[in-house]
Amino acid sequence: MQTNPKVSICIPTYNNAEEVERLLQSISVQEYKDYEVNISDDSTNNAIEQLVAQYPHIHYIHNQKPYGHIFNWNKAIQMAQGEYIKIMFSDDWFTEPNSLGEFVKLLEANPKAMLAFSGSRQIMVRRNGEMQHVTKEHFISSYDRYAPTQFIEELRQDYRLLFLGNQIGAPSATIYRRGNKPALFDEKSNWASDMFLYFDLLKGNGQFAYTEAPLVSIGVHDNQYTESFSEKDMRIYNDYRYMYTKYQLKECKECREYFLGKYIIKYNQGIKEARALGIEARLYRKKLAAEWKESVRCFVRHRFGNK
Repeated sequence: MQTNPKVSICIPTYNNAEEVERLLQSISVQEYKDYEVNISDDSTNNAIEQLVAQYPHIHYIHNQKPYGHIFNWNKAIQMAQGEYIKIMFSDDWFTEPNSLGEFVKLLEANPKAMLAFSGSRQIMVRRNGEMQHVTKEHFISSYDRYAPTQFIEELRQDYRLLFLGNQIGAPSATIYRRGNKPALFDEKSNWASDMFLYFDLLKGNGQFAYTEAPLVSIGVHDNQYTESFSEKDMRIYNDYRYMYTKYQLKECKECREYFLGKYIIKYNQGIKEARALGIEARLYRKKLAAEWKESVRCFVRHRFGNK
């Protein structure tokens, strides 16, 4: 009788066979072996399909029509049969041969945690035009990223403070329990889709496991999805507004104040919007006045220097 694997590695792909090959090679050398690999491919060519043919144990689907970013991510997750779900975006890879085993240890050592996450090695990758064969020669620079201690301590006290800034990082730096029905990316979300997933995993009991170790390497390049958003793109505002209402964050004082300054005022949404979201008119006026004063100070410093 065949048993389900402990871990499902779920990989959404799109027209990037060379990056997928790098990821698959990093999977093949993992010391922890109780896993399956699922690929949902949105590609408009068959390059990844040909690559996957070299790996006979991979579960692979080539979508007849591209689903698009978030829908394809969910398709890969829905293929999972394992107890734990390990999302790996196709331009990322496991840093060391023991990385997957270390992710598993995080959940095994913390049975009440639905989510575990690690630090990551951010690697700037040079890409010229169409996808090319990416080797270490294309790595421009790298640095290790991990959540600050203060963030971890505050998140343990109140998971809603995730709203103040996503220090968990990219989905590739996470692993989570599948449960009866796996958590998926919210398909109504856009800019902050990863945060919706983390909220859904944390809202039960708020418990998680964490290590600063950079268990995954994140390929950073200039044509990633979130880079297509301008600084004041209303899609960003709408995403955070949806998050604020979906998870009832108006009940959290820090979240109310953060959303007011960072989004309502920055995006010029006005006092009516603030009231609709449970923010007092008095607080709105006070915050708006403070923002104006700071703008004037910045203008004076820029115009006249320190004279």
